Amino acid sequence: MTVNIPLDATDEAILRALQIDGRRSYRSIAREVGVSEGTVRSRVRKLEQLGALRVIAFVDPARLGNSVLAILLIRAASAQRAALIEELCNWSEVTYVTSLIGRADILVQIMCPDNDELGRIITRTRGLLGVIEIEPMLEVDVHKFSYSHVKTHAGS
Repeated sequence: MTVNIPLDATDEAILRALQIDGRRSYRSIAREVGVSEGTVRSRVRKLEQLGALRVIAFVDPARLGNSVLAILLIRAASAQRAALIEELCNWSEVTYVTSLIGRADILVQIMCPDNDELGRIITRTRGLLGVIEIEPMLEVDVHKFSYSHVKTHAGS
């Protein structure tokens, strides 16, 4: 169940600052936004506790070498979809799982050391209860990675 969390202008400004640099200090954000450091700290803590904010590091496997990034589009039987998603979320090679509406039911992003391991993961996935069809895709380069969820204002 999705809960909509109302954001005011201060929340939005704090989120915009963190999206540019998730390691930025609360003091620096407070100066920019025009509030106290304590306000920034409490707003960030509240958004984290509500599950609306997670600050993470994005690793680009193409820049690291010796890594393969792939996507699996999975068509799944409805009765097993929840269990299938839970299973995939527990795999260490899986970096992202989302439910879809369209030609596939589940999108899974995988990061592994090489194509041989990717082949083993695809074979293992095909054997899971509820998998009807898999369409694997190899990511060759990341051109944009952004999760901007705050309102942008004209001129910003």
